[in-house]
Amino acid sequence: MSCSSCLRRPARVLLSPVSALALAAVLALLPPAAAAPTPDGPRSTRGLPVVAFQVEDEASRRAAEACAAAWAEAAPALAAALGVGASPSGAPPDTVTCLVVGTAAFDRLFSGALPDWGVGVALSGGRVIALDHERLPAVGRGVREVFLHEMTHALLMREAGDADLPAWLHEGLAMRLSGEWRFTDTVSLALEGRVPDLWDLRGPFPGTAGRAHRAYLTSELAVGRLLAEHGSGVVPRLLEATRRTGDYRAAFAEATGAPLEVFEDRFARSMQLRFGWLVLWTRWPALFVLLALVLAVGAGVRLARNRRRLAAMVDEDPSAVAGCPENES
Repeated sequence: MSCSSCLRRPARVLLSPVSALALAAVLALLPPAAAAPTPDGPRSTRGLPVVAFQVEDEASRRAAEACAAAWAEAAPALAAALGVGASPSGAPPDTVTCLVVGTAAFDRLFSGALPDWGVGVALSGGRVIALDHERLPAVGRGVREVFLHEMTHALLMREAGDADLPAWLHEGLAMRLSGEWRFTDTVSLALEGRVPDLWDLRGPFPGTAGRAHRAYLTSELAVGRLLAEHGSGVVPRLLEATRRTGDYRAAFAEATGAPLEVFEDRFARSMQLRFGWLVLWTRWPALFVLLALVLAVGAGVRLARNRRRLAAMVDEDPSAVAGCPENES
């Protein structure tokens, strides 16, 4: 497929405009990892890939420019976090094709394959990602975050080889490395009081927006705990072992010293301890109001009962209640 122009960007990024009608053909006709000359010399396929942006109009081109700037800035940090090598060699660099399109083209390409709220996707193998730049404002996400999120997926697919990584690791790393996580996300998850089990997040995430939101936040917390327990080097070790053995579960045990199920169980217990008290604490005001109402009703009933008893005593002996002895003649 020929491109009418190419704009070279820092960090080995290629921009090329194509028509919207040709976007579907990109997925079918995309050649094997393409060779592309770069200013700083070729890199091995274990290094950072070239990103070739396919755009359909001026608006998508501007979004692609923002993605290119994000890649130039964030690529080294992503490489370090995932253990992606970047040593020079005689091999040509790999290419990730990024389709930056509007909603109509995105729906034509991926309708039925993604949930309604999906605005980005990384295809199996890590060679193609796609963004719906028009809908990003509607879902409250920026083009930088979504692009880096999908690029993290693409790099993880490449680093893991033929083995499948659990969805919670994919999504947790993508959220953390793209800068999507906010402290308010953890607060909202805590207030809901429903943290999914990692066992349920190994495969595809729930399709409904609310459940998927909790799954994403839980995944980020799980990755945070994994890094806290084993250090920043655990992810590169895990990916290297996965690629070498072809077995993620065996690789996890090798990289962390314990089976995957042990980590998942510890994480579940830690979430109960961490959020159980918080949920109870945040619900104390409602409990206090309810208790106050119960006490108020009880006090009112007791006061009414005492008044009835006092009235009965007056009827039986008015002088005793008045406290005035009868005059003696």
